[in-house]
Amino acid sequence: MTQPDAQVSEGGPRPRHPLTVLTLAGSQEDMGRQHGELVAARGGFEPVLDYYAQMPGRTIGTAELPAPARGLAHLAFDRLLRRLDARRPAELRARARAFFSAVGRPPAESRHMFCMDLLQNVVGVAGRWGALPAKRVAQACAVPSCTSLVVWGRASAGGALRHARNFDFPGVGVWEKGPTVVLCRPDQGLRYGFVTTWGADVAAVSVWNEAGLVVTPHTRFHRDVRFDGAGIVDLVHEIARRAGSIEAAWKVARERTPIASTWGIVVSSAREGRAVVLETTAAGVELVTPGPDEDYLANANRYRSALRAGEVVPSAGFIPNSDGRWLVARRRAARAQGKGGLDHAALFELLGSHEDPEDPARERALGGVVAQTIAVHSVVVEPEAERTWLSVGPVPTGHGPWVEVPWAWSDAPSLREVAPPAGHEAPHRFARGPHAAGYRAFIEAVTRKEAGEPFARVAEAYERAAALDPEEPSYRLLAGAARLKQGDVRGGRAHFETGAMHERSPFHRGQLLFWAARAAAAMDEPGKADHLRDALLEVAHPALVELKETSERERGRCYPPRRFRKLVLNPSFPDVT
Repeated sequence: MTQPDAQVSEGGPRPRHPLTVLTLAGSQEDMGRQHGELVAARGGFEPVLDYYAQMPGRTIGTAELPAPARGLAHLAFDRLLRRLDARRPAELRARARAFFSAVGRPPAESRHMFCMDLLQNVVGVAGRWGALPAKRVAQACAVPSCTSLVVWGRASAGGALRHARNFDFPGVGVWEKGPTVVLCRPDQGLRYGFVTTWGADVAAVSVWNEAGLVVTPHTRFHRDVRFDGAGIVDLVHEIARRAGSIEAAWKVARERTPIASTWGIVVSSAREGRAVVLETTAAGVELVTPGPDEDYLANANRYRSALRAGEVVPSAGFIPNSDGRWLVARRRAARAQGKGGLDHAALFELLGSHEDPEDPARERALGGVVAQTIAVHSVVVEPEAERTWLSVGPVPTGHGPWVEVPWAWSDAPSLREVAPPAGHEAPHRFARGPHAAGYRAFIEAVTRKEAGEPFARVAEAYERAAALDPEEPSYRLLAGAARLKQGDVRGGRAHFETGAMHERSPFHRGQLLFWAARAAAAMDEPGKADHLRDALLEVAHPALVELKETSERERGRCYPPRRFRKLVLNPSFPDVT
């Protein structure tokens, strides 16, 4: 595919990363060892393995705890990871351990690959407790925000099934820098391939097999979790190597019950020309199918089956973020159905889209957009053409550029590097003109946050984004909250009130008014605070119910400024809790 020969007008072109394609063959243990040897020979694998080991503590924020509590938390995490590791199929455990041995790391470190099951289960347990400390843990962990769309028949150009997916993951600064495709030819089972990052042998994020199945799991949050069930890295791997149909994939999932954690696993079949979502909890598996007369299926991060009853909602912003992305993906497919359908280029554009869920004619930087700031890999799989398109750009990877990878199974291990394409400019306003510099500053804030840099450094980048693009209200929410957290209540309130002037989305305008009212109350201006609360009451959005109730309970009170020090900022949704 020819990429547009253009550059971003502010700050030069987006960086891009070389793509690595690996082929492996033999038993699962053989392939783990081969992968490890190829990685060890080239080097540079340490950052991702170190990241997985540190991810639970970094995501939950244990660094802020006193040393004794931090030590107990890490011991607890390690014990839970060992319980998950104990349930692994023997072949897949052997593969993982062979990989770690080949790169010179202790084989037992392979348990860290279960970190996502661990984090989702922490949210589930916190949801059961419902206490304030548990809610804070849940809010810190609830960052993933993936989007998938499968199209076929009338919704797809030429009728061929296409499966698109953004993988949104808190490994910004690590995951997206090593785009890697691994093609496996096992001595037993189906040939399959998967997208990963350099240094991770994880067939669990975006996976396909020679039977035309494509599998993309998505985070869910639910109360029914356990720490002695099947982990996602093995469940998807089992489907990829064993299932030749959707029914077979569902059978594998039922056989592996109890499943440890809470997932929405998209499974599409080119041979059958359809797709489903397998929704899991520790209690079982439910099936979500397309609606009547729909040749497409979208998936985000909320339950769509009867399992919704036990869903954990970590914060108000989680709902419109997930539902907004799901709505945008469905809307794109519905518009295309019967009108030529979506080809791979149209799916690239979707994965990099900033379309406002509540106003398709507008674009916004954050908030229910498909191109989330923590999108670390983006793929479009075309199983009938036996090829996968993979973005090799920085976050959000949906902005491209894209590289085509044919499925070329091999009888021998090999490594091939693919140079990234030359020029590219994503087709949205945050890639060019006056909005590009502000967006880049915001991405810098996200990168600093995920790298664990001091909060002042993160806050500086939020502030710079708001200064460079002063009418983008999304930046104002985070910049204002950062001011509150640092003790500048007046500066925070100014950001919120300015943002509310420009915000057209009801939910996000409600967020800004809520925090502006709290800031006014903290400045001992009850009249102004009540005026802002009255304005909040006039904003209609179902996800604002809790914020409105909280705001009314605080009416007439002086909000203690010291509480602002404990704010949790989520730059992806965006949300402040």
